[in-house]
Amino acid sequence: MDPATLLRTAKLIAVPLPFFLSGYSYSFSQNSVPGVLEQPAHVNTPIFNHVFHTGAQVIVPGALLGLATSSYLAYVIPAQRTLWGAAAIANVAPLLFTQLVMFSGIKRLLAISEDKKLQEKATANLEHRQLLSRWVTQNYVRAALYAVAGVAALRATVAA
Repeated sequence: MDPATLLRTAKLIAVPLPFFLSGYSYSFSQNSVPGVLEQPAHVNTPIFNHVFHTGAQVIVPGALLGLATSSYLAYVIPAQRTLWGAAAIANVAPLLFTQLVMFSGIKRLLAISEDKKLQEKATANLEHRQLLSRWVTQNYVRAALYAVAGVAALRATVAA
């Protein structure tokens, strides 16, 4: 592939992908999880388990692809290195945020989803509801980070 085609292809991936990931993340916080928040733990934690694992199959490869394309563009377009670098960082920041901030609550929700006794206890003390509410709020942060990546990529592309 010639360099000009590679550059255009990278931009065709780097610009819309973070917007897609932002919308995908936002939809779970806005539409999916809040709809089951009032349900007992034996209902909503298995749903969360499915949402989390299915979402990871889209989000992780998408974020890594966004990181790779934005990093490539930061390398090959020195005049726009700051914007493409910001896009690259913002593409990977949600994965880091998940690991550093969200993962303790996620692990607990996954554990509850797989154990009947934990489900009964969580339903009684509303632990699952608190954890899911926190996850929804934190997931908005991830969606915003992907939107930042998209805006930086779009700005770099328009400014070219």
